[in-house]
Amino acid sequence: EYGGSMAYLPVLDILRSYFDIKEGDREFLIKKKMEEKILGLDEKLKGVIPPFQSLLSLKVDDVEFVKLEPKEKREKTFEALRDILIRGSQERPLILAVEDAHWIDKTSEAFLDYMIGWLTTTPILLILLYRPEYTHPWGSKSYYTKIGLDQLGTNSSSELVKAILEEGEAAPELRQLILNRAAGNPLFMEEFTHTLLENGSIERKDERFVLSGKASDIQVPDTIQGIIAARMDRLEDNLKRTMQVASVIGRDFAFRILQTITGMREELKSYLLNLQGLEFIYEKNLFPELEYIFKHALTQEVAYNSLLVKRRKEIHEKIGQAIEELYPDRLEEFYEMLAYHYSKGENMSKACQYLKMSGDKALGNFSPSEAVQFYREAASLLRDQPESQDNSRVRLEILQAMAYPLRPLGYPEDSVEFLEEGENLARDLGDRKAKAYFQTNIGVYYLASGVDPVKGREYIERVLGESELTEEVEIIIPTTYELILSYLCEGAFSRSCQVAPKVIVLMEQTHTEHKRFDRPANIYSILHGFYGQSLAATGNFTEGKRFLDKGLSFARDIDNLISIAMIEMGYGSFYLFKADSESQVKHYRSSIDYLEKSQMTFFLGVVWAWLGGAYLYLGQTDTALRYAEKGLEMHMDLGLPFFMGSIHSTLSEIHLGLGNLEKALVHAEQAVDLSQNNNERFFEAEARITLGRAIAATDRMKFDEAREIMLQGIRMLDDLLITPRYAVGLLYLGELYANADQREAAIENLKKAEAIFQEMGIDYWLSKAREDLAGL
Repeated sequence: EYGGSMAYLPVLDILRSYFDIKEGDREFLIKKKMEEKILGLDEKLKGVIPPFQSLLSLKVDDVEFVKLEPKEKREKTFEALRDILIRGSQERPLILAVEDAHWIDKTSEAFLDYMIGWLTTTPILLILLYRPEYTHPWGSKSYYTKIGLDQLGTNSSSELVKAILEEGEAAPELRQLILNRAAGNPLFMEEFTHTLLENGSIERKDERFVLSGKASDIQVPDTIQGIIAARMDRLEDNLKRTMQVASVIGRDFAFRILQTITGMREELKSYLLNLQGLEFIYEKNLFPELEYIFKHALTQEVAYNSLLVKRRKEIHEKIGQAIEELYPDRLEEFYEMLAYHYSKGENMSKACQYLKMSGDKALGNFSPSEAVQFYREAASLLRDQPESQDNSRVRLEILQAMAYPLRPLGYPEDSVEFLEEGENLARDLGDRKAKAYFQTNIGVYYLASGVDPVKGREYIERVLGESELTEEVEIIIPTTYELILSYLCEGAFSRSCQVAPKVIVLMEQTHTEHKRFDRPANIYSILHGFYGQSLAATGNFTEGKRFLDKGLSFARDIDNLISIAMIEMGYGSFYLFKADSESQVKHYRSSIDYLEKSQMTFFLGVVWAWLGGAYLYLGQTDTALRYAEKGLEMHMDLGLPFFMGSIHSTLSEIHLGLGNLEKALVHAEQAVDLSQNNNERFFEAEARITLGRAIAATDRMKFDEAREIMLQGIRMLDDLLITPRYAVGLLYLGELYANADQREAAIENLKKAEAIFQEMGIDYWLSKAREDLAGL
């Protein structure tokens, strides 16, 4: 069961040899003998078979692996599992079967999603068994085939009846009765047949099963649940009680737990053997410990619902205590189970404790959606408890833990309510650090979701101001990181230039870590990238290059893929302002490479689009369009409004270059609207200039409209002190005047642009300005 066929068969052979079990013995006898002796295995057998637990839960001594972030560990685990499966399939074709996929956890589902992408090149058949209500994203794959399982037909139903009544043939009237009542439902058919056998409605005569009375006199419930309940009612009290207690543990249950909470010893095994014979339960595992499973989820459900609510609560509590008693060294494996049983037993203190620990465990395995779910449940339980200082403290701690995984999930719909609840709790408790933490996250929510970017920045600025007053460094560092990122999105590069160097110096002085944010080393390196591109935006290329180089060197030293990706993206922006398209292409391609390696999808589509924009200025318009459209599609899949205006602005420029004027207009208009909605003033300014150019190219009679829109963008760039792009705007305005035969206005704007380009050493645009002037 645990090792798969390759491991299980040799183990079984060893056990047969050790227990002197002959090959011809019936399987249940083999299992019975193993059950009798398994607890008394001597040293000889222990030397032959290593403990299964040590095989399945390997201790990792690799220092480098232990140091990895949870996300990186999960990625490497996925890769390792993939490699094992692919390697196995190279030896012989491999079939993977996943049962009850409708109950799958998010992490396992994520691995399947990852693995499915590799199936086309490997001899692996993946079979997923699930109920119709389960929805998954794989149905659109060309190599996916759905096989619906409908009710059994007459022939199949007859075969099943024959298999159930294996010791004789069913008489025609009996077979017809079963088929009519079951209507093709195999579980109903099984339970109904067992009921007829147990209540004496069927008897065996001369190798045939016949009805003992009239079919019309047989009284059987009309539902599967009713049939199962009726069968249970006919059990001896000891068997029924055993089944009921086992049902509280779950559909599958460990013998040791059941034995502990019932207090029974040898008699328990005989009860379970009887229940097996009646096909209520099956034996599931023998190693590493004996486990059973109910034949069907409905069987367990009926047994569970037959208990009084008060009795259920008592058993749930006992199960939690039994797990703590039996597995003190492996308790982490049972956090989720303990949380479930203690919550059902209404021991809310322990339920919240284990829900919190389950969430922390999921977060450690980089399963943010599962972590959030556990934290939600814990917070909900605490809200229903009487208000107290201790209750508020625990709830605050849970909400703090919950805030961290909300971000990689893209802030689900009710995220801000949880964050505001945490902020209010922290304020009531007088916890300034916790309040700052929640306010920062609320700010990031408003920024990242695009709901209200201005409000988001105000939140973060407020936290920074209050933190500086108290010199709370652990708040200042991550908060400033978020603030500068918002400045870059807005285009407030000059503000970034004021804040970033202070925090870099502060970090060099303190080396402070903060457990709720990225490691300071990452922030330190990325801040250099932010500062470098901000300096370039204001025209200070020498200092900008120095900080980018320093940040990249540090990022490579700590070997952090995300940091390298972000700084390479910063280089791309640097060379946009510097107007060096070849260097732009080089660094954007490098950024894409590291973003893909680190699975940092947030910026991936944007960088693909910007790469397309760089190819436009290299004269490769077809490549430019292909990459920009790819970037738009990728970014739309994320569902986030951030940078969307910039992507449309890039596409508008490319379509202008290709002469697709209508498309250029549409993209430019979208760019203006989206950037304005997100308060991305730099992108809005660029989009307005592009929109003006598109309007003028489409209809020369709309000169005044085009000029006014372009002037709006140019003034915005001037206000933002983004001098290199301000000069580009002046150049385009000069060209607009030139095309309208307004020579003096054209020369005036082109000369202003020429002076800026010459002063800043922007050679590409300088030669363009001089070419335009020469033409006049």
